[in-house]
This record gives sequence, C-alpha cells and structure tokens, in this order.
Amino acid sequence: MLIAMLCSQVQAQEKKNWLFRQVGNLAAFVDKMSVTGIDTNYINIPEKPWQVILRYNANDMLLRSSTKMDLQPLTEGEESAEMNWGTIISPRTSSSIGLWVGYRGYGLGYSLSLSEGHGRNFRFSATGSRYSISLRLRRFKTDELGIRLSGYDPEEGAFDWETEGYTDEPLSVHTTLVDGYYMLNGKRFSHAAAYDQSAIQLRSAGSIVVGASWFYTSLNYVSNRNAFIIQIMNGIGRTQIYEGSVGVGYAYNWVPVKDLLVNIIAIPQFTLYNRAKVYLYESNYDALLESEETSLDGKMALPDEGTLPVDLSITPTSTAEKHGNISLNFDARMSVTYQLGRCFINAYGQVNHYKHRFGSNHMKITDWNINGSIGIRL
Repeated sequence: MLIAMLCSQVQAQEKKNWLFRQVGNLAAFVDKMSVTGIDTNYINIPEKPWQVILRYNANDMLLRSSTKMDLQPLTEGEESAEMNWGTIISPRTSSSIGLWVGYRGYGLGYSLSLSEGHGRNFRFSATGSRYSISLRLRRFKTDELGIRLSGYDPEEGAFDWETEGYTDEPLSVHTTLVDGYYMLNGKRFSHAAAYDQSAIQLRSAGSIVVGASWFYTSLNYVSNRNAFIIQIMNGIGRTQIYEGSVGVGYAYNWVPVKDLLVNIIAIPQFTLYNRAKVYLYESNYDALLESEETSLDGKMALPDEGTLPVDLSITPTSTAEKHGNISLNFDARMSVTYQLGRCFINAYGQVNHYKHRFGSNHMKITDWNINGSIGIRL
C-alpha cells in the first residue's frame, strides 16, 4: 500500500514537471519569435516578458439607415404617397474599465461598463514581429433613436422633418470585429510597440501593411412595443451583417524624442464577402395612419396620445438574405505611447466604416473605440 502511494506521488510529480516543461518550452518559443529577424538598432525587446495593463475604453457606434417606401392608398383610386425614412441609432458613448494581461504580446482583456445598460467588452490579441491578430467582442443595449422623414404626399406636397426620441423597448446590439495585419518591414517597424507595449520602438520606421478584417453586427429590436420602428424599417425587426475585407495600407512609427512613440495606420479595404440577413415582421396596427383611419386590410392607427394599445403585437412573416457587391471600406488607427522605465502610458483609437444595401434599405455603420491605459512589465 505504501509503495503504491509513493508510486502515485512520483507519477503526479512527473506529470507536474512535464507540464512545467511544456509551458517553459512554449515561453521560450514565444521569446524566440519576438526577436527573430528584428533590427535591434530600431526595436528593443524588454527583458520583462509580462504586461499588466489597466485600461479605460470608450466605444461608440453610429448606424444610419434609410428606406424608401410607397404608402398604399386607403381607398381605391387614391394616389399613393412616397416616403423616405432615415433612422439614426447613436447610443451614448459606452465607457468601461478593465484589465489586459499578456506575455510578449499574447494576451486577454476584459472590461465592464461604467454606465448601466451599455454592456461589456472582451478582447484577445496576439502580436509577433511581423503580424498582429486581435478579436474584439462588444455587447450593449440602447433606447436612443433619431428619425428623419422626407418624401411626397399627394395632399400636402413635399415634406422633410427630423426628430430624436427613445424606443419603447431597448435595442440590442452585438458586434464582433476580428482584424489582422502583416507588416512587410517587421525588421524595423514594430506594431507591438504601439499597441501592447511588448516591444519598444527606438527609431522612426514605417512599413507597408497587408490588412484583413471580419466584421459582424446584429441589431435586434424585435418587441411588440417596437412595432412602429419595425414598420418604418419596411418590416425589418432584426438585421445581421457579415463582412470580410482585405486591403493594403501603410503604417508609421514616429519617435520624435526618446521614450515617446506616435503610430498611424491607414488601410483602405475591399469588402469581398458582404452578406445581410433580415427577419421580417408585420403588426396589427399601423403607426403611419392618421387618427381614426383604417387601412384596406383592416389595420388601425395608433392612438394620438402616444400610449400603445394593449393588444399591439407583431408577427414574424419571413426571412430574407442577400449577398452584396464588392465595396470599399476604411480601417484607421492611431496610438501614442510614453515609456517610464518598466511602466508605460498609452492611448490609441480605431475607426471602421462599413456600408450595406438591402433592397430599398441602405445602411452605413461607423464603429470606433478609444483606449487609455497605464501598464507595467513584470
């Protein structure tokens, strides 16, 4: 019995030592990859391999949608009206704070919102001497909405007005952004020095950059109380957009004085994969009718005082999917870093712009985020 216990302890110790050896081998491989092919006159790899970063993050999204509608007449022989609906979803800027922990540029970050209802952010990044890959997930809800209405009415002629308000139920937004960069001049230009501080840029240098990105966003406002919003979006209650883009641009690391680094990246990208899927609904009321009017199919107008009917409901009708044409988008980044020995201060921002067309519905999405951080190498 004693011999069996001793043997089991020896086996457990051997497994533990094996695991430690594998982790050590992986760390040694990452250490080697971080210095392979670099010019030490331009790039320095710090002796301390770990980065612990306290990061403040501000996110925002601006979604513009425009829809052309032909309103059907209430009676036979009546002339139809033409309307152009424009909706703007621009929630309050989401502020969050969290930690990012990495080893030689390979790390994970998570942050929680500082304001109620504005979600959470998750980030993964991996940076080598010539490449960088990052994943950003964002989840939030908003009830803010802007509407612009223009068109032609047979009785009143041309009209154009806009307003701001709130949805009766919050809109849910899910966004996933994956981007990757390959630097042709990884020998003298360091992406890691500007964005995760696992390297230090000693002299100014630039590089041609090949970039690729995958963008997904889901906008969901399916709710009986949001029947009005669904109607002005031509029955669309939920939208999913998938876009895969590639492009070539330029990045530059400017070192005006010792320990200060300014980085700029600009990459025009062609969206080669462009797909949208929408979920369509119809309502038993019609918010576009005047008071006491009834449509040909029996729908009634919403009350003038704005209170929603108890029996207001929406019903799913169908789904539709479309692959769009190749389009031109834009990816831009800027970063400022200051070294303080083992510590560092960094601020960077990124903006992405996408556009999509689904039938008579045109959508433009501008997604941006700004980060401020202070970190230490361990």
